[in-house]
Amino acid sequence: MAYHRKLALVDNRTGLIVMASLFCLIQLLVITSRIYARRLRRMRYGTDDWLAIVAVIFVLGLNGIFLAGTVQGAITGHSQVVDDWPVTSPLEHLAQKYKYGFQTTEKIAFGLIKLSILFLWKRMISPIRSFQVCCWIMIGVVTAWMIAFFFATIFQCYTQWAWNWAPISFFLTQCTNTLNMLTVFTATDIVTDVVIIAMPVPIIWQLHLPTAKKVGLTGLFMMGLFTIGAGIARMYIYLVTSYDKEDNPDFIADFTLFILWSEIEVNVGMIVCCMPVCAPVVGKFRDCVVSRLGSKTSSHLAHRRGKGSKEYLTDRSDNPYFGDKSSSQSRADG
Repeated sequence: MAYHRKLALVDNRTGLIVMASLFCLIQLLVITSRIYARRLRRMRYGTDDWLAIVAVIFVLGLNGIFLAGTVQGAITGHSQVVDDWPVTSPLEHLAQKYKYGFQTTEKIAFGLIKLSILFLWKRMISPIRSFQVCCWIMIGVVTAWMIAFFFATIFQCYTQWAWNWAPISFFLTQCTNTLNMLTVFTATDIVTDVVIIAMPVPIIWQLHLPTAKKVGLTGLFMMGLFTIGAGIARMYIYLVTSYDKEDNPDFIADFTLFILWSEIEVNVGMIVCCMPVCAPVVGKFRDCVVSRLGSKTSSHLAHRRGKGSKEYLTDRSDNPYFGDKSSSQSRADG
């Protein structure tokens, strides 16, 4: 009868612990690569970098909340259901606490990731005034969006803090209309992601670059579609489980689904945020691998390698941000 019981029951606690642990390691690797990439190019840190550094702290915090909740059983657990309605239990009480902590923290994390990407776009494409104006408008929109939903979540039960982890029946009737608030939040999260990811694409196709490189850069930016996909999945799960409680009475199972997709979205978003900057690190790693392979089979490679492949191996301008004339302008702007 219940949707989540048939199609989306998540109870693999060990798997979720491994996933969250890997996300922590990946985030540390990604932010370290971003910092190292700046040093490789001898570029000073910009607003986008500082925002990314602060954002990764909040993302790691979300991973910590997810890990703790999973270890304690608040995530992957199940509510006690009597007459198709969850009955208050210590586990549900604990799940409510983790829900409040996670949903409060995620508002800042998502906002900082979006702002970091916008400041990166602004830094990369600085000579185009109309694009700069669009960036500033979106920066204002995202900042207001982040602050509004953060405080709306903080004070969703006014200043009655204990109500935030009260029994679900009490919470739904005594606090603000959190169902509608979260619906608006998830919808606007998707819309802002679509706008931010699409913003630089028309500019890329106006640059004087080979078509293959334009396609490659567009594909790099379009990695943000994975974030959008996770956001859509989260919104779908939320709508199905929250607005049809008669068929979805297991609050903890529903909470697990929702927080799982939030966890995936925020971690993928952080990776996408840093990918355009990490291109020099990827290029350096590629060159090191090629150099080592070449030293072992130098005679064989010397026979087969032509002029075109030599140029490929020495070309480090994989991104207009790091390689063409516009990069000098970007460095000057900081």
